[in-house]
Amino acid sequence: MINVFIDESGTLPDQNDRFIVICGVAVKQLKEAENIFSRISTSLKISKTKLQEIKFYHAGQKTKRQFLSGLVLANFGIFILVIDKKMRKIIDSPENYGILVADLINEINLWYKPERIDFILDKHFYRKIDQDRFDNILRGEIKDNIEHKIEHVDSKINYLVNIADMAAGAVLRKYNRKDVEFYNIIKENIIVEKIINWPEIKRKTKLK
Repeated sequence: MINVFIDESGTLPDQNDRFIVICGVAVKQLKEAENIFSRISTSLKISKTKLQEIKFYHAGQKTKRQFLSGLVLANFGIFILVIDKKMRKIIDSPENYGILVADLINEINLWYKPERIDFILDKHFYRKIDQDRFDNILRGEIKDNIEHKIEHVDSKINYLVNIADMAAGAVLRKYNRKDVEFYNIIKENIIVEKIINWPEIKRKTKLK
């Protein structure tokens, strides 16, 4: 069983965000992920109850470097989908977000096939009707026939999903700001870094 944490950096509706990054981080032993947070907790002298606050855009420079270096030392595989929105304002709907996540999952499944994967997503939609619609989109767009588990979690409860937030933030900074400091820390662990524009990914989808 492989656990893949998924989160995004950037937003679909904001025209100031030219790029959005969807990131998946593959973890075989959850204890290794927990150890990264434990080391950060000790270094920052904060309680584990505050670990959910470790987000890329909230963390300090030292914390970012320490955290991302921990991902590399643990040898986690990182999968990146970079979407060039071409400065469009895109509705943040279950359909639109779903086809992006499905595209990333298809890349991950190709790499780990035929292993079973537990996909753990930072909760993007809070209404059950939206979550159900999103899950239906995934089932329709994912090409693998293996029945993978898909969970939606709140990062305030399952803080391990912030692993994907930290990696996604490092990659987005490379594309939005041309700042590769944090990207360079993790680049050797990036298995897939796929760049696609919004019209192209819309053409690929089964949704009409």
